[in-house]
Order: sequence, then structure tokens, then C-alpha cells
Amino acid sequence: MIEYGYYENVRPEVAALVDAGTKTILDVGCGTGRLSALLKKLDPKRTVFGVEQNEQAASDACKVLDSVVTGDIQTMQLPFESAMFDCMVFADVLEHLIDPGAVLRKLRPYLKPQGYIICSVPNMRHYTVILKLIRRGWEYDDYGLFDRTHIRFFSLTSAKKMLVEEGFELEHIEPRIVASRKMRFLNRLWFGALEEFVAFQYIFKARLASDWI
Repeated sequence: MIEYGYYENVRPEVAALVDAGTKTILDVGCGTGRLSALLKKLDPKRTVFGVEQNEQAASDACKVLDSVVTGDIQTMQLPFESAMFDCMVFADVLEHLIDPGAVLRKLRPYLKPQGYIICSVPNMRHYTVILKLIRRGWEYDDYGLFDRTHIRFFSLTSAKKMLVEEGFELEHIEPRIVASRKMRFLNRLWFGALEEFVAFQYIFKARLASDWI
């Protein structure tokens, strides 16, 4: 029995970053296919493939995606053709991987020369992380920034560094601000200088760098 709240995130803010002309998409860690279903609803001509490790979630995703491959993206053999996809989506996925950079390298050949990726990662510089470490130390939770299934941790700087090192040029960085009214006010008062401490998550859009094509 899977925890459906974990596998059914729609993520409209991620879908909004997919270019209108994008026709072939790989949704890595597609869950039950809620995000992919939205991508197809926005453009019914799109072909969306998925990769999902959880068998039950993958079974549900098969009902809405064009094709779903079940397995661990880190170790599985992929059935895709070279330069097959316009876009790859990693929505809340990279933090669950032992070596997210290696997975990006593995999937890079399946992107078209002008292809791009969209990925979202939690921000461990969020002010609640700092407060929790001061008050209680490091304790895992069932969800959130201290999700016990997270095995890699990112800040804005480290996430950007990883993407650039793996052959991508950053095109768009979008913070998802989750903060108290007081912290939001302080960030506005400081003209956005506290953004890294109120951004719960960052969403990146990055294209293949010209020297990697």
C-alpha cells in the first residue's frame, strides 16, 4: 500500500515551465501520473513517458501516460532512443538518489540537442531547518525538508553547481516561498536578501550546454 499523498503531487508550477512547443517528455519519478496528466491536458499532442520505481504507482500511471517503465532509474537499463526527448522532468526526485549527478549524466544522451530539464529540489537553507537544528538537532520526519527518504541535500549554490557540472546551462530559477508572515515581511524589508532562507524549494530549468551537444 503506497502513501498516495507522496505519489500524487500535481505540481502545476513545474508544468508551467514546460515550453508550449514541447512534444516529447520524460517524467522521471512520475508517481501515479498526476503531473504527466496535466502536461498532456495542456497539450493533448504531447507524448509523455514515465519512469517509476514503485510498482503500484507505476500501474496507476500507465492509465494516463503513453508509456511507463518500472524500475530504479539509478540502475535500470533504459529502453529509450538517443536524443528522444525535448524535455525531462525531475519533480522532487534528485534528493532521493544516491548520486543525482550520475543519473543526470546517464539520461543526458536521451535529450535532443536543444533539450532541457526541469527539476525541483528542497532547500536546506530554509530558516526552519536552521531553527530545528538549533532546537532539536537532526531528526528525520515522514515528509518535508527532513523527509526520511531524502539521502542527498541541496542549497541553491550546490544545486546550481551540480547542474552546471553535468553539462547544463541554467535558464530559469524559481524559489517556492514558504514562510511565516513575519519572515515574508523581513524578506521584503531587506529587498529579497533573505530569499534563500524563505525558499522552501527551488525549481530549475536548464538546457544542454552547447559544449555538451
